[in-house]
Amino acid sequence: MRLIIHIGTPKAGSSSLQVALSVNREVLARNGILYPAIGRATHHTDLAAGLHGADMMRDIDLRRNGGDPRAVEHRTEAAWQSVADQVRRHTPETVILSAENFMSLDDFDTLRRWVGQIAPGAEVTSVAYLRSPVANHEAKISQRLGRTSGVRLPGYLPWHARLVRWRAVGQVHLRDLAAVGDLRVDFLETVQLGLSSIVTMPERNANVSLTGEGCIALHAVLSNAVKRDAASFVEYTRDWRARLARAEAALAGSVPLRHVSVTPAVRWLILDAWHDEALALRADFGFSFDEPELYDRGEIDRCLAETGAHELELVESDLLSRFLSNDLEAAMQLLAHAAQQSERRSDMVHSVKRALRKILRRGGA
Repeated sequence: MRLIIHIGTPKAGSSSLQVALSVNREVLARNGILYPAIGRATHHTDLAAGLHGADMMRDIDLRRNGGDPRAVEHRTEAAWQSVADQVRRHTPETVILSAENFMSLDDFDTLRRWVGQIAPGAEVTSVAYLRSPVANHEAKISQRLGRTSGVRLPGYLPWHARLVRWRAVGQVHLRDLAAVGDLRVDFLETVQLGLSSIVTMPERNANVSLTGEGCIALHAVLSNAVKRDAASFVEYTRDWRARLARAEAALAGSVPLRHVSVTPAVRWLILDAWHDEALALRADFGFSFDEPELYDRGEIDRCLAETGAHELELVESDLLSRFLSNDLEAAMQLLAHAAQQSERRSDMVHSVKRALRKILRRGGA
């Protein structure tokens, strides 16, 4: 038996892959491949949720389990038992597990115990797709605005240290997201040659993805929002994201709209933060991002100095427009257009006007 564990990473197409695997569960089974069903989820997040230390568990997993770390652990135990039962029932040649939070788990002893139980003696391979640092940071901006109005500063994720730990489970294969084309096809072909040609590829599933101007407008709204609980904040964000998406569609062509793009200074801060991590991935895994400057310490230092990046003193309370090189005027037009969609127009328009004034005063600072 083979066990293939897709371990992420975040913002690298995991959700689309998981939906494709879930939709094609029966086709995969006919080809000797089990993609276990855990409840109604398309992913296997519960398998990893309880394998984190109590202080490292994700907020979403704790909220889902009444804030009780032990309840998260029980949920994870039940998920692994469900997988074990499905393996016994189907006796597949290959088992696929997929969850982004596999990458960050801590309890490898329990992981190995469960792996040994569901697939004794199996050949275990973990697969991770990595997105280049600048593109990764840009992709996170819109997603983060779904949970908070804060803007995370450039930094690296400790992928190297985590991937080294996965070597104790089995082989580790790293794939460059920028080089593989469609991640779903790439993964399926890794599992079994020709497999992608016999499955149905569903439409990519994703939250509404805004342009950089749309993200600046959304950030202005959230920065002026009344404090609220997590659930209502997410709903409020979703509502405004939908309005801004409609505004983008209505104004497309009449205002300049571009993908989320960080300023040159922020770009070099990201490359600076990732430099050592990138070198470690290249040295230990033979993996290189398609971003030559990332490996050139002299070029990074020179451009940090030229852009005055370290003097910017960016903090999470800053406006998003300080991080992005997108068009502020276009962002303001989107925001005004989206505000007109509100039934509570007077209050909302006043709030929007305050946000616009704030952007004008501090956005380019």
